[in-house]
Amino acid sequence: MHARDIMKSHPSLVLSDDSIQKAARIMRDRNIGLLPVVASLRSRSLMGVLTDRDIVVRCAAAGHGPDCRVRDHMTHGSIVTVELDADAEDVAVKMEGFHLRRLPVVDSGGAVVGVVALADISAFYPPATTASNAANTFSDHHARRSATLANAS
Repeated sequence: MHARDIMKSHPSLVLSDDSIQKAARIMRDRNIGLLPVVASLRSRSLMGVLTDRDIVVRCAAAGHGPDCRVRDHMTHGSIVTVELDADAEDVAVKMEGFHLRRLPVVDSGGAVVGVVALADISAFYPPATTASNAANTFSDHHARRSATLANAS
C-alpha cells in the first residue's frame, strides 16, 4: 500500500495572499484541519501549510483580524511531505517521527496532489486499534523490514 492509496486526493488549497478568513471558511466547510499553501493553483507548488492550530494560535489568540493574509500565519520553510509512491508504513513512521497528524503528498515534480491524515492510516486497522498503535505497528514492521534488508546485503 502506498500514499496514493490512502491519501485524500484533490485537496483544497490556498494561496499565500488569501485571507485567513477565507482559509478558515474552507476548513470549516470541508471539515479539514490543514490547507496546503501553494505558489499558484496552476503549479500547485508547495510553499507551506496552514493548520487550524496556526489560525487559533498565531492569528486569533494574538489578536489579529480575519483580514490577515495566510502568509502571515502559515508554517513555511522545511515542510515535511511524502511522494505518491511512498510506502504507507513509511508515511506512518514519518508522521510519528515528526509528530504530525496530517502530511501533504506531492508528485515527483513537487506539486501537491493529496493529504494523508492519521485517520486515513487508521482506517486500515480494526476499530479497536488506535492511530498511535497503527503508527507503532508500522514502526515495528519498518524496523523488522530494515533489519531484514540490512542482513540480506
